Amino acid sequence: MSDSEDLLDIKHAASFLGVSETSLRRWTNSGQLACLRVGGKRERRFRRVDLVAFMETQPVTDHPPGSQPADRREHTVIAGIPVTYGTHLCALYGNDAGRTRLAVEFLFEGLRPGSVCFLNASADARGQILAQLERGRGSLQPEIDARRLVFYKYCHTPQEQFDYWETDFVSAMSAGATSLRVVGDMTSCLDAGMTLDEVIEYEAGYDRILAKRFPLVTLCLYDVRRFESLDVVKALQGHADMFRYPAERLLA
Repeated sequence: MSDSEDLLDIKHAASFLGVSETSLRRWTNSGQLACLRVGGKRERRFRRVDLVAFMETQPVTDHPPGSQPADRREHTVIAGIPVTYGTHLCALYGNDAGRTRLAVEFLFEGLRPGSVCFLNASADARGQILAQLERGRGSLQPEIDARRLVFYKYCHTPQEQFDYWETDFVSAMSAGATSLRVVGDMTSCLDAGMTLDEVIEYEAGYDRILAKRFPLVTLCLYDVRRFESLDVVKALQGHADMFRYPAERLLA
């Protein structure tokens, strides 16, 4: 996509950020948010990359200066898509390269101070994901040492997994984390001994028990080579959030 095709007018930029056009005008007038001026009327146009950068560094809220702001971390960005905390996504892949791409896009922007990322994948898959991340970011050892990147294994039952998350999420928040990201290859649930019914039960319980309580976004990866068509349908039904985002970003 060329730069000209990727420019948003003020209406669509406001929708992208979830704020009013008045706020956009105020931020551009003050120099807080970059915009381009086009045409004889000097109308504002916005690049998506500028909006994403603004969302990551500024309080995105309609409160005027001097009033009580909303939580500046109620939104985050995944692969260029603004995402609200509590979002629980499902992605489908049909080859190892697709799994790597999906995981890397999800984790890349989350590896920063104040955020803790949790990753589950087989040893081979994890190696591929980390190698790709390091090509874009450099060594990940500081993040691993600081527990900003945590490797985990699935437990044998949904309840054991819920207990694990409760402990680790609370621990991460108590240590100062302001946001959490979880990437899980659901094939590992099967390898840990969960049945297909238990995997679906786990997904439903994760939404009900955990997803909305923490500043958390979650990506569950499903290998269509391991899950039957009906199981994939059930997985999609358990991830209503994914229908709010571009499907091409969640298929690989």
